[in-house]
Amino acid sequence: MGRPSKSEERREQILDAFERIILKEGFAKASQRKIAQEAKVNQPIIHHYFAGSDELLDAFLNRVIARYSNALDAFISEYDTPSLEQIIQFVCSDKFHKISMQNEVFFSLIGQGGHQDHVFKKLTAVYQRFYGEIKSYLDDAQVNNSEHVSYMIMCFIIGHDWAKKLGFGEQRNDLVAADLLKLTQSD
Repeated sequence: MGRPSKSEERREQILDAFERIILKEGFAKASQRKIAQEAKVNQPIIHHYFAGSDELLDAFLNRVIARYSNALDAFISEYDTPSLEQIIQFVCSDKFHKISMQNEVFFSLIGQGGHQDHVFKKLTAVYQRFYGEIKSYLDDAQVNNSEHVSYMIMCFIIGHDWAKKLGFGEQRNDLVAADLLKLTQSD
């Protein structure tokens, strides 16, 4: 794989600035003027790479989901068909948590942008896409009730990441993974 093109680098530069603004000042204050200042580019450059704020948000959300998807794909590639236990251990792992913390901005968008209908729809689409990927992996592993288990895993990921952010430590990962696995097993 070669070096990214200048165009790809510039798009990433703008998306990086967008992410920093959202984390520092919130989504509502992420104007294209502020993004341009943060990216150290002229504002028309943003319009050159992104037709409007919706396209910028879409590209950013695609970046967020790619972080999760790439991590899941790398994990899945280690196994022919991962078991439910392996999937749960992975989403409870420090490695996966670090990806979630990279995506801290996604949680910020949920809190800040969720009340705006167009942003809410885009966030819902990201959630559904990630949920669908997890469900697909569970279907491949022939897990019973894959829809329910996928939903539980999504709730767990979101709640667990917030709990860790609030100071609940890493030592709980194995315990939480074991408890989640018990909940998914039939009697």
